Amino acid sequence: MAGVGLSEKAYRPRNESTASPPAQVSDEKLVAQVRRGGGLAAEELVRRYYQPLVRYLRRLMGNEDLAEELHQRTWLSALEHLDRFDASAPGGLKAWLYRIAINKANDYWRASGRERAAKKGLRLITDEEVDAADKRMESTEQEQKLRKAIDLLPAHQQQVLMLRYYGKLRFVEIAEVIGCPLNTALGRMHKAILKLRELMDQALEENAER
Repeated sequence: MAGVGLSEKAYRPRNESTASPPAQVSDEKLVAQVRRGGGLAAEELVRRYYQPLVRYLRRLMGNEDLAEELHQRTWLSALEHLDRFDASAPGGLKAWLYRIAINKANDYWRASGRERAAKKGLRLITDEEVDAADKRMESTEQEQKLRKAIDLLPAHQQQVLMLRYYGKLRFVEIAEVIGCPLNTALGRMHKAILKLRELMDQALEENAER
């Protein structure tokens, strides 16, 4: 569906007392109105979730201006693709918005090259393994191979990884954000670690054979 046009100020309510208005109308009804072209309904949804969504992005990114920018990107994407929202899915509109916000954060991290700090920021393999790897390949090559390994992970494992090591969220919070049981979030992280170790071992073997 075509995106609903909103003014710049609609993405950033200035009046804190109206930033989280009482839920007199359900999210589902407001979404239905937006799908019919209701701009006021769209502004109501933005106001309703402004504080929790920006607060989450601020914690995730550690930067207020960046949180505001990603908040706007999140809503631009949500309104453009509102036909994809499934009201029967776990977590409702809030969980759907948070998943979009996560994707926007991941896009930012990739575009900014933040994965280059993966070796130091992501302790996905033990310090001993990192030290051993450093002895057999240059640091820049190590980081490049680790970034490539991360890109090979399934999207749902990458998502948990990014939230845990970049977003600094607890696993309980991760499970809530992505709408899955705690054990599922832990299981995805465990599988991601095992897969990364396997991929990094393969990279070391390939480098040793050269």
